[in-house]
Amino acid sequence: MLYTILLSTVAVSLVSLIGIFALSMKRENLWTVIFILVSFAAGVLLGTSFFHLLPESALDLGLKNAVIYFIIGFTSFYLLERIIRWRHCHEVDCEVHPVSRLALIGDSIHNFIDGVAIAIAYLVDLNLGIMTTLAVLAHEIPQELGDFGVLVFGGYSVRRALLFNFMTAITAIFGAVLGYFLVAKAYLPYIIAFAGGNFTYIATSDLIPELHKETDLGKSLASFLVFVLGLILIYLLGVIMG
Repeated sequence: MLYTILLSTVAVSLVSLIGIFALSMKRENLWTVIFILVSFAAGVLLGTSFFHLLPESALDLGLKNAVIYFIIGFTSFYLLERIIRWRHCHEVDCEVHPVSRLALIGDSIHNFIDGVAIAIAYLVDLNLGIMTTLAVLAHEIPQELGDFGVLVFGGYSVRRALLFNFMTAITAIFGAVLGYFLVAKAYLPYIIAFAGGNFTYIATSDLIPELHKETDLGKSLASFLVFVLGLILIYLLGVIMG
């Protein structure tokens, strides 16, 4: 069973390399795509937080407690960004913006949770494990595309963005191992709510304000539509995967 769990989480982790298509793109075209991906990421992050993570944690914790841990996750990233900006961005221009580091941390937590969830699902039932893996894969494709866009937008090169995105993705493997040996189901709702707060902070405090800087009406409208598309896609994935 452990080998099946590990194989599933490795497959999920490899989805993080989906941004490899950008290696052959011209810089002008790449930045156009990145702008769209950032819009998409904002929608995906908010959709994941409010359509999946918060409701799922509320089932076990109750809505009030889930919101408390959600807020803790949100405010912890606010504090973390303040610290990162103070240490690394004293000047107006910062080579790598805090949003990139926050995205890496938030995605690591999220992927770790996915690994734990996959392990627990397999321990309950083989078919449930397979369905959970497919659900995570379906969710990770838009998620990883958006994360890649955020990293490049935040100052990382395409190759470094691919590398770091993959490094955050393999935390799913560590989560799976921990879930298998410790069966950490009792702690999962707290981590899920916390991650929801992380994702909401990144979307609302870093990504959306950057999108507002675009002054061209056509690009702004396209950005908004892609943002809504991200929300709708995450909602529909939840409905389809049940």
